[in-house]
Parts: sequence; structure tokens; C-alpha cells
Amino acid sequence: MQDAPQHQEKLATIFWSFLKIGAVLFGGGYAMLPLLENEVVRRRGWCDADEMADTFAMAQLIPGVIAINATMLIGHRLRGARGTLAATLGVIAVPFLAILAYAAAFDHFREAQWLLNATAGLRPAVAGMMLGVAYTLFNRARKTRLGLAVSIAAAALVLGLKVSAVAVILCGIGCGILWHLLVRRTPPAGTPEA
Repeated sequence: MQDAPQHQEKLATIFWSFLKIGAVLFGGGYAMLPLLENEVVRRRGWCDADEMADTFAMAQLIPGVIAINATMLIGHRLRGARGTLAATLGVIAVPFLAILAYAAAFDHFREAQWLLNATAGLRPAVAGMMLGVAYTLFNRARKTRLGLAVSIAAAALVLGLKVSAVAVILCGIGCGILWHLLVRRTPPAGTPEA
């Protein structure tokens, strides 16, 4: 049985909120995360910052683009399957139409210097947004010693030792399951063992 959605937002509200995000999305999935958090957490209050961080983590476990995965999870949280569809259609509508227009005009503008300059100018902005996302998520994770240790270990593995991010994520899933099983089997302090 499907869990009941926590909110009963109008589908049109969900669609238009995600349409706005999709309309200003440049630079791929991670670049969208600050925009998504601003709309969902700060502006709409559909979830809090910790729930949003959990949504980003879950979105990485699903094959596909993290931004679309996170959008689908939020839409589902708000209105179930219909919310998923409204959020997803909203976030992909403008990029889909822009890609169609770009594909139609690609041959004509391929060598245009103004287009090359414009896309080159976007790269530093996107890199800055991604650093902002990393900093925000790190600040949330470092509230506990375990979160801090996992953050530092993951960064060292991916950036320092060049271990695949996929391998680190899968290892994190395995360690999380193992940790849960160990904690569940350990009796609380002061409880007599059977």
C-alpha cells in the first residue's frame, strides 16, 4: 500500500513551481540543487533542509539525472504519482523545448562567436553553484562525528585517490545497512541481555 502524501498541494502549483526551476536551469543536475532547495524549502516550505538533504541522497541512489530524480521524489511526497508527473513535466518542459530549438538552429549558429562566449561564461557560474551545494551538504553532515568522518572519507576517496564516485556511493549504502543492522542488534545501555 502506498504511503499517503504529506501535503495536498494543487497539481498546478507543483507544476508551475518546477517549471520556474527548469526554466533557469543551466549546467546539469547538480547546478539545479540550490534552486530546488530554495523553492521547495525556503519559499514553499514543503520540507525542511534535512529532509531535502535526504532527498538528494536518495536521488543519487536511483539511476538517472539527480535533479530529475530529486524532482520526482519531491513530487511524489507532495501528491503521489500525480505529483511526480506534475513536477517532472514542469521541470523538463522548458529544457525540452530549448533543446528542440537549439537542435533546429545548431547548424546555423555552430560557429557563432557570441554563442561560444556565452557558454564559456556559464562554466564558472555553474562551478560556483556546485561548490555551494557541496559546502551546504558538508555543513549539514558535519553536525555529527560520523557525518564528518564519512564526508571527509568520501571526499578523500573521490578527489584524492580517484576512486569512482559510484563505488563510494555503493560502499556507503553497504556500510549504512551494516551499521543499521549492528545498531539494531545491540541492546540499549542498562538493558539486561537475554
